Amino acid sequence: MKFKIIIQNIIHIQILNFVYFNYFNRKIDCIDGRLIPYKKSILILDKSSSITINGNLTINANCIKNNGRSTIIRLDKSSVLKTDGNFSIFYSCDIIVFENGVLELGSGFLNSNVKIRCTNNIKIGKNVAISHDVTIMDSDAHNIKYEGYQMTKPITIGDNVWIGSRALIMKGVNIGNGAIVAAGSVVTKDVPANCMVAGVPAKVIKKNIKWGSY
Repeated sequence: MKFKIIIQNIIHIQILNFVYFNYFNRKIDCIDGRLIPYKKSILILDKSSSITINGNLTINANCIKNNGRSTIIRLDKSSVLKTDGNFSIFYSCDIIVFENGVLELGSGFLNSNVKIRCTNNIKIGKNVAISHDVTIMDSDAHNIKYEGYQMTKPITIGDNVWIGSRALIMKGVNIGNGAIVAAGSVVTKDVPANCMVAGVPAKVIKKNIKWGSY
């Protein structure tokens, strides 16, 4: 059974892409780990962009029985993607790191249909679970003219954070370690550690929480 699973994984991984990205693409620096692109992994990399991998980065994971869905990662001019742990990006995710942006991934996963738009800096910590249809954006994308307005602010998501389906994480947000963001929440302000937030806009509904597989 174990041998069968290994063979299935080899079949689903794009062998040529695996070899190219890990051994020949100068934009990708594999310090300790590999980039593992399953079928229909699409990487659009500007010649001045870079990827630094410390721990395995798996792309278009969990794409069972060739369901035809793809994951796209686009890195624009002078943009950076860094990993610091084993991280899986499931099928149908759509990630763009714009010019000079930096996206940092710790360990954990993005479930299907997650969208990330990184204009400045988005940092995701260790053991993070991000569910279906979540959107994370560190910029409003369009400028609004009023005193003190900032179109773009960095986002930090701490360690051991769980973000529920269809949540929206907006610019300038810091989510503390151990926090939970309930499904459908729109997070516009910082989330304290070990708290659960919910609603539109998201507010603290429980404190001193713990979560995990018990």
